[in-house]
Amino acid sequence: MSDETPIELADEAIPVVAATKSWPERYFAVIFTAQRTLSDENMYEIMADRMSTLAQQQSGFLGLESVRGDDGIGITVSYWVDRESIRNWRIHAEHLVAQQLGRQEFYEWYQIRIAEVVSQRTYDANPTISADHGPFADGE
Repeated sequence: MSDETPIELADEAIPVVAATKSWPERYFAVIFTAQRTLSDENMYEIMADRMSTLAQQQSGFLGLESVRGDDGIGITVSYWVDRESIRNWRIHAEHLVAQQLGRQEFYEWYQIRIAEVVSQRTYDANPTISADHGPFADGE
């Protein structure tokens, strides 16, 4: 029996948002891990929804996954075709404003990691859901 307390996830998680059906063999993931403050949840949701929508409109965007635990710690992973697309998103004017607001109001801390995805595997116990593209596609 473990002394560790499991992380309890909130009732809602954002599913994968895929902008394209065909993903490249290799691509990049931006992993954003953050601790939310107790600031206005409605304002945060509006900003997060806007950033998700805006990211999907960017050249090189592939998809997005996000989850937040009841403790306020969340992980959002966005997928991009290359590092240039990630850079362009990072310096997008509206995203820069959201980043500043995040530091001032929404986050106690955050960490950003960028990783290259070189392989992926999929298991899906529900055969009625197609997993033929995106981060859940089989391939090596």
